Amino acid sequence: MGFISRQFSVLLATGFIARRIPPVEFNASLEKGQFTANSPYTAKVNLHNVDVASTAALAGFDYPVAGTAEVTLQLAGTRARPQGHGHIHAANASVYGEPIERFDADLQLGAEETALMNINLTHEGGEVTGNAAYSPSRRAFRLDLLGKNFDVARIRQIQLQRLPVEGRADFTLQGSGTPDAPVINAHVRARDIAFAGELAGAMDFEATTRNGQMQLKGSSEFSRGSLLIEGTVGMRGDFPAKISARTDNLDVDPLWRAYLGQQLTGHSSIGGNVTMEGPLRFPAQWAIKGDLSDVSIDVEYTKLHNQGPVRFAYADQRLQIEPAHLIGEGTDVTGQGSIHFAGSKQLDLAANGQADLKLLGVLDPNLTTSGLTTMHLSVTGTLADPVPQGTIQIKNGAATYGGLPSGLSDINGSLAFTRDRIHIEQLSARSGGGNLDLKGDLTNYNQQFNFDLTAVGKDVRLRYPPGVSSTANAELHWRGSRSASMISGETMVNKLSVTPGFDFGSYLEKSRQSASITPANSPLYNVKLDIAVQTAPELQMKTAVARLSGDADLRLRGSLARPSVLGRADILEGDATFNGIKFRLERGDVTFANPIAIEPQVNLQATTHVRNYDLDVTVTGTPDRLNVNYRSEPPLPKSDIIALLALGRTSEESEQLQQQSGQTLFTDQATNLIINQAINQAMGNRMQRLFGVSRIRIDPQGLTTETNPTARGPQVTIEQQFANNLSLTYSTNVSQSSQQIIQGEYYFNRNLSVVGTRDQNGVVSFDVRIRQRKK
Repeated sequence: MGFISRQFSVLLATGFIARRIPPVEFNASLEKGQFTANSPYTAKVNLHNVDVASTAALAGFDYPVAGTAEVTLQLAGTRARPQGHGHIHAANASVYGEPIERFDADLQLGAEETALMNINLTHEGGEVTGNAAYSPSRRAFRLDLLGKNFDVARIRQIQLQRLPVEGRADFTLQGSGTPDAPVINAHVRARDIAFAGELAGAMDFEATTRNGQMQLKGSSEFSRGSLLIEGTVGMRGDFPAKISARTDNLDVDPLWRAYLGQQLTGHSSIGGNVTMEGPLRFPAQWAIKGDLSDVSIDVEYTKLHNQGPVRFAYADQRLQIEPAHLIGEGTDVTGQGSIHFAGSKQLDLAANGQADLKLLGVLDPNLTTSGLTTMHLSVTGTLADPVPQGTIQIKNGAATYGGLPSGLSDINGSLAFTRDRIHIEQLSARSGGGNLDLKGDLTNYNQQFNFDLTAVGKDVRLRYPPGVSSTANAELHWRGSRSASMISGETMVNKLSVTPGFDFGSYLEKSRQSASITPANSPLYNVKLDIAVQTAPELQMKTAVARLSGDADLRLRGSLARPSVLGRADILEGDATFNGIKFRLERGDVTFANPIAIEPQVNLQATTHVRNYDLDVTVTGTPDRLNVNYRSEPPLPKSDIIALLALGRTSEESEQLQQQSGQTLFTDQATNLIINQAINQAMGNRMQRLFGVSRIRIDPQGLTTETNPTARGPQVTIEQQFANNLSLTYSTNVSQSSQQIIQGEYYFNRNLSVVGTRDQNGVVSFDVRIRQRKK
């Protein structure tokens, strides 16, 4: 009699097993209209898209599996003695989070046992083959599996975030018995093992079960050190185990590097014994003891090692650390204590001794420190709420941070630790030749790190921006948290100097560009600024081309990512040299009015005297858009004033000399000027520092003059300003040693000077120059 079971169809329609109702063929012989235990039957089932997790749950198994499968099954026999065979195919499944690309097995059903034959499983390039069977009535299993070429790096269950493991593994596994009394024999061979990218070697593990006891053995083939594991596991009850591990000069560089990074500067190793005893079913009942005879680490070029054994014990969910003594260059620390992992999880830890401040470099690779610190620290409370206490004293310390223009030296003082606060009791240092005192507190409240720090500096030299050196007194306060803070205070600049090659315009342009490319999520935006910057009255500033006297009253606002400046700087008097011409600054001021950027507004007026003309130059605007106005007495067109400043003569005078010499003099002199400026820019500053002169000028083509219309060879001119009213000029033609010109000028006052000259022909002359301005 053939029919389709309505009850079976309803079960499939619920969607627990298949995503659609499969065709089922069922034939049975009834006894007096009843389907009894001895009624023979046949059935044929084809299941598609079977949900593996739901099927496992219906079968009473609670395992983290996922995916879909295809199942074909043919059944025969009776209800009391069923028989059958079929095939299972699964793709893109997972077990315990591990991806299974493909699983195939032949299914055999019997009255006493269900078996999977010809198993073939692939996992990230690895393959498992073999057979397995299970008897529900006896709760007995048997299996024989072979695994090849497993990629250890792709086995997620054994990976650590900070310490990734790589390599290849093969295994054999035979087992039988029941879940309560299994018999397991296995062998695992791991080759090309690497921890955090550092190749270690190979490792073998072997498990053999005899008389209800599993014997464990593991041995290493590492390039550095050795690891030997031995132990036994009872295969009944709670699986009582006793396992020991012995290491000898075992390389632990990858472990330390996972936490210390590049600060690990040498080889580190450990040696000793660790034992574990207790039931594998209940880790809380384990007892672990460690006795390490050798612990060494090289961090920040400081070699640390233990003096005496390092012993620890774990029992009843409590870790006890016996006094451990660690020594090294400038370091002698002893630590001990206990940690409870049950109940209130109490802490009782302590560390005493002294340490080299170089070790602080592990906190940040850009931080360089030195000196000694003496510590007396303890940690009590609980794991959830630790309470640190103690003091740290710093002696003759020093610290620099990459990218910062100045560091700290002669750091001395003490810090006190309380429950959630670090209090700087007294901390002094020197920076830039001046004294610096620090005080304040750092607190941790509701996992929010807050700080309130004050720095008072006296005669501190700061070389920032590069090329500018300033000496100042300051009192700055930094308050807030990592998410929002403010640096405020006052700074008084007492001295200011600029190196010869510094270009203020280029610096402003770079500052503008760096501010524009700062990432929007940069933490520098969280640090706001409100600093008053003032200068001492009539502050002197001297550069290679200028000498200025003035004062400033500025306020630094904005953030570290995008600072801005408000205020005004006034130039009271000074002089500057441009293209060999000395200018006197009559007035000048620089105003900062943009509240969101550093944008100076320049307003300068300078005067000079060239030949028989008094020139007045006014500069206004921003550095990237300057407006220059020229005036002269007697009056000259703007083009003549520019020619007078650049070439030393007006365009009309140049044309007259051109007619006399028959040369394109004005064009030649312009070309010569460009070449001259390029050479002077490259060589002038170095030669001035070498010979101590005020200015060196190199004319590669030589210039024509009224008395010598024929161009001379390359000419070198050296100018020295001995005083405000006395200058000396020496010029020589390098192609003819006899052509040398020496000229000195002495100013009695602004309108009267005497010029003495020895020309290239050896003729000595004196001129009295009287300047009069008439309106």
